[in-house]
Amino acid sequence: MGDMAFAIASSIPPASLVVAVSEVAKAAWDMFQAKDNSPEKSQAKFQLLMGIICVIPGIGGGFRLAFKSLIRKPQYYGPVMFDVVVAILEEANRLFKMDLPLNPEKYLTQMIDVPMLQGYLDEVREKCVAELNDYTAARWLGLPEKLDGFLREISKQLATIIEDILAPAVRIAIERCIMRRKNSAKTSNTTSKNTNQGTGTTNKGNSKPTVSKSQGNLTARIRSKFNNINMNFVIGGVGEHIADYYCLEKLGWGKDHWDGHDKYRQGTWRTEPSSISLGKLNEGYKLNKNHAIGNEDGIDGFWRADPLNNQGKKYAVIEAKATTGVARPTTKYVASKLGVLKKKHEGKPIIQMDHHWVQERIKIEIAKLPKSINNDFRSGKIGNSMYTRHIIVVSLLVDPGLSHIDALLNDKSELDHTRHDGTEGIVIHKYGEPTIENIIKAKRERLENKGKKNKSKK
Repeated sequence: MGDMAFAIASSIPPASLVVAVSEVAKAAWDMFQAKDNSPEKSQAKFQLLMGIICVIPGIGGGFRLAFKSLIRKPQYYGPVMFDVVVAILEEANRLFKMDLPLNPEKYLTQMIDVPMLQGYLDEVREKCVAELNDYTAARWLGLPEKLDGFLREISKQLATIIEDILAPAVRIAIERCIMRRKNSAKTSNTTSKNTNQGTGTTNKGNSKPTVSKSQGNLTARIRSKFNNINMNFVIGGVGEHIADYYCLEKLGWGKDHWDGHDKYRQGTWRTEPSSISLGKLNEGYKLNKNHAIGNEDGIDGFWRADPLNNQGKKYAVIEAKATTGVARPTTKYVASKLGVLKKKHEGKPIIQMDHHWVQERIKIEIAKLPKSINNDFRSGKIGNSMYTRHIIVVSLLVDPGLSHIDALLNDKSELDHTRHDGTEGIVIHKYGEPTIENIIKAKRERLENKGKKNKSKK
């Protein structure tokens, strides 16, 4: 570990601004050419962020290489990122005579701080425009003005780019490093207690430290606590609770009208959701309790939404997913969480959250709801122009998922799991078009490839 951290730290480019200007300019051009939601667009966004980070004096180049390693192998580099960052800070202090405090959590958090990165992007923009102005042909074609305008527009989108591309991986790394540190401390205490006083040697059984709270440990705890319940129902219930309150609190769909966190059927709406009033429409208008039973095959959430953050539509269909592993904000990962029905529609497998699956279930939901909502759906003629699809994924290894599963396993009160919006931790939220359709397409392509492989084996 020490050699690896030193290798990254000591690879700090001596001319970070030169590297950054080149990388940002190329990434900006690649973003301009790439199709929306394509792998090429995501890669260009990542390169853009790496170019901006490279500008940071003394440590930018080291963080650029560290993040490339983290994104490539998050399971390996995540738990040791604190060690890597400390090595970068120490190397910067040595090489550049700096006096940076060895606080890895602080610097990792800074690397996803939007205002800070916007400031460095402005520095790169000014450098790029100044260089272009040195060339007569570029001035004649108006390239400096075009690049200036494009990079200013990217600066406005930077918060979304950071949240989609880098922030989830960094936050998970911080959580895993903290877990590793806590568990190492516990192991150290246990080891010292089992030291043989007469000889100064330790018991062999306690000599190997636990690196982190693993997925396996969490799964074992859940199965031990709820041994008579399918584990998918346990974690699914937690996911649905967080998704409900994410829609209420983060998206603001009826935020000021619901009274009763975690009260489920005892909770009440000051203004009941309707075709006019925002709020949850299915499950008797009630928000899910943090409990061990999830919704097996219906719509997790059917909401009267705010068109301003719902692609201009009044209604939203929510699918909640939870995992005891690391959740990734990629199309491929989210697609892997969707279920597939045994029966087919028009010769194709029915995939959870495809339009046929959604519309069949909306028919069931609106039959229980007031006439005004049915009228919105044109008296039963349900089309995809009436709703927007959302998929929300939470990992139980980090907050808010961690605090919720911990509360469930240890019978804690609702006061111990009050955050649901992702400001403290990670909530993966994918919605709208073409995002959801691309996720469905990825799932369908995987099914087709799997079918071809099975045929070739026969």
